[in-house]
Amino acid sequence: MSPRSFLFTATQPHRLLPAMFVLCIWLAVSLFPASSHARDARGELDVPAASSPSTPQAAGKGFVDKAEVRDGVLTLQGWAAAYNPSVYVTLVEIWLGDQRIYRGRLGFLMNRPDVVESTKQALWLNSGFHLPVRLPQDISSGTFPLRVQITNGDGGRFELDLSESARQVQIPAGERKPSMKAKLALALAALLPVAYLLVAFARREGVAGARGFVAMVLASFVLLVAGGWSGSSLPLLLDRAKILQHDGANFIGKAQEVRRDEWLIVTPLAMSQAVEPNWLSSVNPLHGVYGQNMNVVGMSGAPTLGLEAIAKPASWGFFALDLKRALAWHWWFPFFACFLAVWAVLRCWFALDWRKAAVLAVLVPGSAYSVGWSGWPAYVSFFPVLAAWAAVRLFLAENKVGAAFWGLVLGWAAAGFVLVLYPGWQIPLAYLMALLTLAQLWQMRAQMNWGVAQAIGVVLAALVGGALLAAWWSDAQEAIRALGQTVYPGQRSMELGGYVEPWHLSKGLANLVTLYESSQWSIPSDAAGSLYLLIPLAVATVLRFTITRSVDAFVAVLWLFIAFVLIHMFVGIPAWLARATLWGKVPAFRLDVVLALAQVFLLGHFLKEASALKQWSDGSRLRVSVLQVLGAATAVGFAWFNWHCLTMMPVPMQDWLNPAVFALVLAGAAWLAYLLVRGQVWNAVAISAAWTLAVSLPFNPLQQAPQHVQLVPELQSALKRPGGSVPARVAVVNEDLWVSALPISGVSVVNSFFYDPPLKFWRDLDPEGKLDQVYNRYQFMQIKLEPKLAAADFQITSPRMDAVTLSVQPERFDFAKVKADFVLANVQDAEQLKGNTHLQLEKTDGANWTLFRVLADGK
Repeated sequence: MSPRSFLFTATQPHRLLPAMFVLCIWLAVSLFPASSHARDARGELDVPAASSPSTPQAAGKGFVDKAEVRDGVLTLQGWAAAYNPSVYVTLVEIWLGDQRIYRGRLGFLMNRPDVVESTKQALWLNSGFHLPVRLPQDISSGTFPLRVQITNGDGGRFELDLSESARQVQIPAGERKPSMKAKLALALAALLPVAYLLVAFARREGVAGARGFVAMVLASFVLLVAGGWSGSSLPLLLDRAKILQHDGANFIGKAQEVRRDEWLIVTPLAMSQAVEPNWLSSVNPLHGVYGQNMNVVGMSGAPTLGLEAIAKPASWGFFALDLKRALAWHWWFPFFACFLAVWAVLRCWFALDWRKAAVLAVLVPGSAYSVGWSGWPAYVSFFPVLAAWAAVRLFLAENKVGAAFWGLVLGWAAAGFVLVLYPGWQIPLAYLMALLTLAQLWQMRAQMNWGVAQAIGVVLAALVGGALLAAWWSDAQEAIRALGQTVYPGQRSMELGGYVEPWHLSKGLANLVTLYESSQWSIPSDAAGSLYLLIPLAVATVLRFTITRSVDAFVAVLWLFIAFVLIHMFVGIPAWLARATLWGKVPAFRLDVVLALAQVFLLGHFLKEASALKQWSDGSRLRVSVLQVLGAATAVGFAWFNWHCLTMMPVPMQDWLNPAVFALVLAGAAWLAYLLVRGQVWNAVAISAAWTLAVSLPFNPLQQAPQHVQLVPELQSALKRPGGSVPARVAVVNEDLWVSALPISGVSVVNSFFYDPPLKFWRDLDPEGKLDQVYNRYQFMQIKLEPKLAAADFQITSPRMDAVTLSVQPERFDFAKVKADFVLANVQDAEQLKGNTHLQLEKTDGANWTLFRVLADGK
């Protein structure tokens, strides 16, 4: 306050009153401070002795029991309590060396009866804490002294004592960060297609129209691959195994535990092909005693060095690129390929504006269902959509060259579709796209050509598809036949449907919450869905029929198919129909892949017809009013339907949706329903696309894939097979991660994930085949220790449909029976194996793993 303003205030007493009041309060607080008694170790009240101003009195006491670093997170565990019982422990500051890494709340405190027992302070019961703190990205590796300071609500401070193990925090080496060039590539990959599309909307045309947009999308894909970027959850394997070294670099997002099929099975199987002794061979000797046929690995598949590789485009990167970029290709190809295929079909079938078709096409690969299942729904959808587009273009071709080209595409896409090897998705997609292709050809029959060119195209399609599948069959037929005779999945019970939850069609609305929560009632991949708008689309269909008095064949086929799918899901179908149509192989809760695609085609149709509805409604004010009332009624009914469905979920899942979120999703659903019935389809599509991407994109972590993966040096040096260059074979005991970690570093394992059941291996242990029904299945083969085995030294069981466990007596079992050179176990299990005379302790790191050599004949 300036002197002049002070004099002005002083001459006006009423302006001094507030200041005087504040001054009085300050004086009262200063003269009568809050009590700050502390209790000594005997539990007696003790007023701290007077101390000099240079020696401040500690305001509390606490202890850090444990400090651990894992996956870039420092977790502290301990207790903290204030001497003053009338104040709260409110703030914690954490330093590693001179760098403060956290300043914030300590979190909810937990009961620590041991603290009460040792300190005799009854009021310190609720003093325990468990605090995870993410480490800064710029922190360097090394060992740093830990310092933790607490601030109480009254401003008092004290530092926590540290246990011996918590005094120094080890930040592991090898944590790499993406380079600036890689970040620039990522930024450009995200910016190019989006910016081009936005400019095109603003200018009503892009610089080069649709071709320019395709160029931007392809440039985005190339940049992501060149930068080695991936959304895989592979870091969970690489970092948690504790036996690997790699140069991958995490960036943003969280690797998803729920994607175990991706990061623990399919991606490692593909990676192991690049390091096996016979590069990319059909039978990989790194998996199992007798190897595994890699041509039966489904979804995005594993690379193999046969003609069939042409029909497995997700694996192409492994042929020409290093591991980092091969993994990037493997991850991004399904999303980009599906998007472009759906976009092309929407433009071809419905003559949509390329910009609107691009936004609509996002709903298939960008759906929470596709993202939650690691892009595999997008990959399996890509092939039949591309085949349908090629089939229509084939019959529209006016010359032999064009027809031949589209015939080649059709045959290639058909072969690629077969090699996905997941009937639960393939069968419904095949029905949908075959029926829609026929309906589209019928509607375009006046433009179709029937001649020599088309005959050439059809013959080429059959030849290309047949040649690719024949090459695959020649390598895989034995494994496929064996797989067909398995208890699971070959002879699995027929699926009749009728068991899907009543909230299934509403679950996509709640994905902004449920996609990021896990419990015993729901996991993200099962909770993932799409924004289903079938009810308002049905109203719009009836409205169009009422106005035009005509039925569109394409729309009729779509609705008949959707009706059949819904009956299969919620009611069930007869066994004879399931058997005759192959729908008995389709799990009813896996039909989101086809429902989402069918809905996109319905939206494409109504986008095409939107102008006709607007023209009709503009005819009179009464028509506008009718549409408004019908739209409002549909919106209310749709909101009620979704409310009713979502309130049928298990209570814990409902509790994830707080009232505000619940109201938001219902309002959003109602608004989309109103827009669709009113004929404002483009607005509904744009909102749906924005909603879908906002929910699904954060689910993907982003990191640079590793270019090099190898075992830690001490384990690598110990794994040498005597007298040969053939990789040593390791029996892994009770560690799921090592089963996949060893093969990607070039080490053979006895037990692995087997698509092709290792019947020869099991028959070595069970010559008479008495337990064939136990082990004849797709399986994760586990080896576990069972000390309680009496007479026998091993036991074969199946704890679930897709797993087989070999339980062995740790002190008696001879691992030579499973043709192992080494046994790798964690430190705890190793204690049980040390008494086994068939094993010799080779090496251990003392914390994570112990390696035993298998002795020949017990020597």
